[in-house]
Amino acid sequence: MSKLLIVVDYQNDFVAGALGFEAARALEDPIADMVKQVLAEGGRVLFTRDTHQPDYLNTREGKFLPVPHCIKGTDGWHLYGRLAAYESITLPGITILDKPTFGSAQIAPASRTLCGGDPEEILICGVVTNICVVSNAIVLHTNFLNSRITVLQDLCAAPDPADHQNALRLLAGMGYHIQ
Repeated sequence: MSKLLIVVDYQNDFVAGALGFEAARALEDPIADMVKQVLAEGGRVLFTRDTHQPDYLNTREGKFLPVPHCIKGTDGWHLYGRLAAYESITLPGITILDKPTFGSAQIAPASRTLCGGDPEEILICGVVTNICVVSNAIVLHTNFLNSRITVLQDLCAAPDPADHQNALRLLAGMGYHIQ
């Protein structure tokens, strides 16, 4: 069985930087442990990095969310805490995907390349539940109709806990497994 863990945007700016929040900080160890577990089981891990350019505030997203963040090459753009180590080492079974907006059209091709085909099981964690996690979950469902997709609710967070819960209810209503 091919298993793929997607870690969405667990970056400095979303954890302790420009858009950081306490619930995101609490995820560091559990997400790092899940990455190790999936790799130990022979699974694959795809990290997404929200990636913007210096002109971010002039983009459609920048006008919606006018807080410069995850500007490519800055400290805020890098993976947070223990996960940052995966940016500087090359390991089989790990890919980092830079994405310019909430959901990435490239997440499906990158997943297929990493897994050598369609994964049988996809686990999703990261931040922010009601924005980038939801967006990428929908893109994954659209591309992997026969894969079991599970959102790891305790490994996701949003600044407002109500937004986190609403996003999980939305995903559950669309047939995602919430664990």
